[in-house]
Amino acid sequence: MNNTLCHFCKCDPFVKSKLLRNFRCDFYGSCLRDLSHCSIADFTAAWCKGLGRLWGFPYTTHSVLLAPLSRMLPLEFELMCRSSNFMHKCLSSCNELENFVARNGIFEQRMTSPIGRNAQWCCDSVGVSFYNNMIQSLLRLYYD
Repeated sequence: MNNTLCHFCKCDPFVKSKLLRNFRCDFYGSCLRDLSHCSIADFTAAWCKGLGRLWGFPYTTHSVLLAPLSRMLPLEFELMCRSSNFMHKCLSSCNELENFVARNGIFEQRMTSPIGRNAQWCCDSVGVSFYNNMIQSLLRLYYD
């Protein structure tokens, strides 16, 4: 974030936002991180402060407004989307070992495995039932 702000300080905020989205939003390995860990909240807060600086918003701008104003998903939703996409790919994989490990982590070892905790966290964050949603998605995978 600071590199984008320093090197492109004279650019329009739309240009800086596009550069940030294209080159600084890769978050490698984010689908494997534990989304319930407290460091994610710290990272989200730092990201919001950086977005506010990038757009030149006052420090009093509420963090809920930053993502829509910058035409991006809020960071916590971006991380949840990446994590759920990873889980879906693992569960629908043709590789039997990958499929078994994902199913075991999500359904059997839910709160003791990172992928299971992320599945539970994503469902709790958006207010859906983990069990009903996962069973329905598994049935769709088997019958599609």
